[in-house]
Amino acid sequence: MKKIMMILWTVAFLLAVNTGIAWLTNSAFIDFSFFLGLLVAFAIRFFNSAGGHSTKAIDLQVQSSTGIKQESETKKFLPSTGFYTCLAYSAVSLVVTFFYYMDYFV
Repeated sequence: MKKIMMILWTVAFLLAVNTGIAWLTNSAFIDFSFFLGLLVAFAIRFFNSAGGHSTKAIDLQVQSSTGIKQESETKKFLPSTGFYTCLAYSAVSLVVTFFYYMDYFV
């Protein structure tokens, strides 16, 4: 049940943001959907990974101020349901974009 709610919340968020961007730029809904899905997936990946660039920067600050070397954390990312939902949203929007603009591609 929790995963279904996360999928629904993620899709609702993507649709709301995509609608807002399309309304603000006075363009078609499909124009930004692929890139928005990738952007949100990248944001989820960046903020949910342990041992990333932010963690290393903070570790270096602590090491330089205290002089004590800390053990480094290995970088790991456990994909969430929201991440997979964003990737699926991007894939579907890429296919829809291709069919929407087929005259330009073919």
